Amino acid sequence: MRKAISVLLIIGLLSGCSNYRELNEVGLIIAIGIDLPEERESGYRVTYQVINPSYFSQNGSGSLPVINYTVEAETFIEAYRMASVIIPRENRVTHLSLIIIGEALARAGMGLIFDVFERGESRSTFPVFIARDSTAEEVLGVVEPLESNPTKSIISTSENNQKMYAISEAIPIYRAISLLSGEGQNLMLSGVKLSQPLKSENQTANLQNIKPSVVEVSGLAMFKKDQLAGWFDGKFARTAHLITSAVESTSFPLACKGNKNITITTQGIKSDIKTELKPEPALIVNAKIRGNVTELECYLEISNNEEMIKLEKKFEKEAENQIRETITKAQELEADVFGFGKELSKDDPEYWKRHEKEWNTLFSNAEIDVNVEANISNSGMLTDPFKLQ
Repeated sequence: MRKAISVLLIIGLLSGCSNYRELNEVGLIIAIGIDLPEERESGYRVTYQVINPSYFSQNGSGSLPVINYTVEAETFIEAYRMASVIIPRENRVTHLSLIIIGEALARAGMGLIFDVFERGESRSTFPVFIARDSTAEEVLGVVEPLESNPTKSIISTSENNQKMYAISEAIPIYRAISLLSGEGQNLMLSGVKLSQPLKSENQTANLQNIKPSVVEVSGLAMFKKDQLAGWFDGKFARTAHLITSAVESTSFPLACKGNKNITITTQGIKSDIKTELKPEPALIVNAKIRGNVTELECYLEISNNEEMIKLEKKFEKEAENQIRETITKAQELEADVFGFGKELSKDDPEYWKRHEKEWNTLFSNAEIDVNVEANISNSGMLTDPFKLQ
């Protein structure tokens, strides 16, 4: 009797997998690129990056791991369904890992394009990037030697940069939606672009190039509402993340004698921002930075406590200047991407309610007060550097 019950349970479990589909029967979409249309006056040009199952088979060595399909339609959902005219398998977005927005679309205004991802079957934790100086279709169309899967390459490059230098941050789509629909803080998204134009339309040719075209991290896009307003580049992108405490580790070269530098590598950064009324709004940033001396190009007795104190003061001044310059760039665009308005709305909701609609102007004219506290320790096998004869 017990054996008969076990057999019935197994049969029941097997029959319950009615929605099971073989991998070669579905088209798993892992990335989506969204651009302005080229062949119609309105709507979207959408690129779907689909896993190629044959690449993972024993005979798939000559194929590519992904295939891109591009369609144009009036709405995003229409594009998704129209893709069935060229994708030979049932579309699935359950494994969607990445969204790329073309810069032209971002400047025109993204509107409610993210609404569909909140309502659909895909997860809302995948990151969103802006294709800088190019289209999302172009960025998703490059296959690299180290990471032949473009989706994985973009995500891995961004995560690696966030750990090492902090220009980039992989912003999940649910956070992007929250910033677009919230108050007191504008959206800021990482940019990606091709390092150089593809020399050939044949992707295998790029794999054979000793210096191939690759996807690189390229600045931070600043938004006003849903429109791209401008970019932070280089140290300004890094410092923007320092202000929002989104830096894991980074490096600061400090000038010394003879056009040489001392490099400080940070091991911990904690920033607090707030807006004080004096009586007009003032933007306050207090940051604590811990770091090590990791490179000396000029002689400095780092075992000397007085010399280290001088170095810390120099580092504090440099960091304060960079923070001030970065906030000033955002003020010029009237784009509060740091959340000063959001902090003010929590600390003084009555003032915020009265002045919310004019916050962009108030932010752009506000005073900036920056205070950095640095703690630097010597590092490495050496204390003082060796002296050149």
